[in-house]
Amino acid sequence: MKISQQLLTAVIGMGVLVLAGCKSFDDYQAERLAKTVAHFEKAKYSNIPEGKVLTLNECFALARANNLDLKVAGLEEKVSKEMRTFEILGMLPELNISNNLNHRDNTPASSSRQLQGYGPGTYSYSQSQDRTVNYLNIDLALSVVDFGLAFFNTCQANDRMLLRQQYTRRAEQNLVLDTVRVYFQVAASQRAISITKKLLEECKNRYQLIEKMGAAGEITPFRAFDEAKRFVEMEKRLTNYIRSYENSCVELRSLLGLYPNAKIKVDDTLLDKIPDFTFPEMELMEQIALMKRPELFEIDMQKHINVLECRKTIVSMFPNVRMFIDFTNSNNSFLYHNSWIELGIRAAYNLLTLPRQISRYMAFSAQVDAEEYRSYAQAIAVMAQVRIAHGNLVATRERLDIDLRANNVYRKHLAKAEESSKISGELSQLELAHMRLATAETEIEKYLSIGNYYVSYYRVLNTLGIENLHKVTVDELKAKLASERSRAAEELAAAKAEFENSKKEKVAEKAPAAPVAKPAVKSPAAPVAKPAVKAPAAPVAKPAVKAPAAPAVKPAVKSPAAPAVKPAVKSPAAPAVKPAVKAPAVPVAKPAVKAPAAPVAKPAVKAPAAPVVKPAVKAPAVKVAEKASVKNDPNVPVIPVDPTVKSVK
Repeated sequence: MKISQQLLTAVIGMGVLVLAGCKSFDDYQAERLAKTVAHFEKAKYSNIPEGKVLTLNECFALARANNLDLKVAGLEEKVSKEMRTFEILGMLPELNISNNLNHRDNTPASSSRQLQGYGPGTYSYSQSQDRTVNYLNIDLALSVVDFGLAFFNTCQANDRMLLRQQYTRRAEQNLVLDTVRVYFQVAASQRAISITKKLLEECKNRYQLIEKMGAAGEITPFRAFDEAKRFVEMEKRLTNYIRSYENSCVELRSLLGLYPNAKIKVDDTLLDKIPDFTFPEMELMEQIALMKRPELFEIDMQKHINVLECRKTIVSMFPNVRMFIDFTNSNNSFLYHNSWIELGIRAAYNLLTLPRQISRYMAFSAQVDAEEYRSYAQAIAVMAQVRIAHGNLVATRERLDIDLRANNVYRKHLAKAEESSKISGELSQLELAHMRLATAETEIEKYLSIGNYYVSYYRVLNTLGIENLHKVTVDELKAKLASERSRAAEELAAAKAEFENSKKEKVAEKAPAAPVAKPAVKSPAAPVAKPAVKAPAAPVAKPAVKAPAAPAVKPAVKSPAAPAVKPAVKSPAAPAVKPAVKAPAVPVAKPAVKAPAAPVAKPAVKAPAAPVVKPAVKAPAVKVAEKASVKNDPNVPVIPVDPTVKSVK
């Protein structure tokens, strides 16, 4: 019963502890209410002396000291330092001290039994331990694998601390740029307000003047409408400057870590002079940016962290060797020695985790390659940002020159108009008011352009990752680059040679592409074949006509039968020649297309002409000729045989 009560009490106590660590929504609401009052009062009293005019450098100092985002970055940097210390202490060996006190309510005794042979059986009970025993153990152990992992964890923690420092550095650079941007907005707006207050009062008076002139008929209703519209638009633009001033003041105070209201004054004398900024050559600025930008440092550090992960994975593949030394003390009176020291070494290896570790190594190795390409991509982006920022500065300077010229022209014309004695009457006064408003607007735009010119300069510094471009700073950075080039001259030469070799290999690989144009060597065969089809037609026909002509005439003359000669002569030469002319069209010409000139010559040299002539000498051919000639025209006169018939060719 007592045991159950004690157990119940323990359970209730644990429940109270657990519930004490939980919070409900009402608890959070009450906590938020308390923080609301505390934060509001704290922000309300974080203020600057009333009437103080802040310079640009004072704004920089206040922003670095009071900006809350920058403070958060600094606290995170401290956290990373403590984490590094935590990982360093992880390399220490294990030192365990334990003390065990045991008490039994009876005597700890035991007996034994003989398993082999024929002994007396069970021996009598014996005691080897006291009822109350106290063990004290001091264990010092060192694991080789754990020590290696702790070492690499320390290196990674140090890289993360440096990484956090780069975050803070970049946040500070962005804070400076934002402060400059808002500072000059406030300065230009202050000037605009001082210029526009009086003009806005004049605009209100001009409305009454326009109504009076319209009622008197001095101007038409359309002219009155246009004049009123011009003044309304001008009044809207001037009023926007006042609203922009309030917004800029609130933003500037929030950047400085002060209560966000519109009560702040800045020194606007910087707008009275136009600075002349000088820059080194563009390639040097790109190299300075690649050397100083925090983002590139961040990628390099993250890459090293992944390299260390690869090394940790390799260490995890080895057997876990554990060396230890123990000191033990016992008050057991039955022991021969109550204190002793043990030394030992223990090794264990889990083979089934090896494939998993290999895959992990491959993954982080690929991540290292990805970080390498990310670094190069970021470098290209940084160089692009430098060029864009410099181009923006040039464009801003051009816009400033235009606004300066426009303001000078407007002021010159306004001065002439005010000095002119010809200006009289209400209408002229109305036009003069328009000129004053337009001149004031160009002056405000001039101040805005000067502020933008300053901002563009600081944006260039932001893209370079440095605080200034003084000659000493530029010379120092240039000297570092020159020393690095001289140190890495051999590496650069080797890299260049490797690039040239790879380029030559690529060219050599592409070189067979020209011989691959062997089809182009064959292609001439096709063009040669086309004229071969057309040209051979005439040459082939000539021998075909010549060959049968000589044999055909001679036998016809020598044949003793006169009637046989007449039909041969009567047979019209045209039909006899036509087959000879048509012969080339016979498929005999096709072999000439398939074969070159040599094959064409062979059939011409062969004596198939004799067989061709023989049928011409045969009487049937003559009879056919007779029949054909009789059927066609029996009155055809007999053409005497003339050896010059060959000229018919």
